[in-house]
Amino acid sequence: MISKKEAQKRAKNNWRYWRLLLSEMNISYSDLNQMDDDDIAEANAALDIHIKQQQREMNKAKNKK
Repeated sequence: MISKKEAQKRAKNNWRYWRLLLSEMNISYSDLNQMDDDDIAEANAALDIHIKQQQREMNKAKNKK
């Protein structure tokens, strides 16, 4: 079994994958295994766009109050 420090290092190195798994995009570990590097990059870019859109909507709602 790897140490906590090693696990953290590996998680940081693989963050582009873990980020998608932990997001609300419903991407599974199996989905990630089928994706190539371009797919992973595109999915992360889509997640960035989605997060920015959500933040804009939240800011609009705050400004209306």
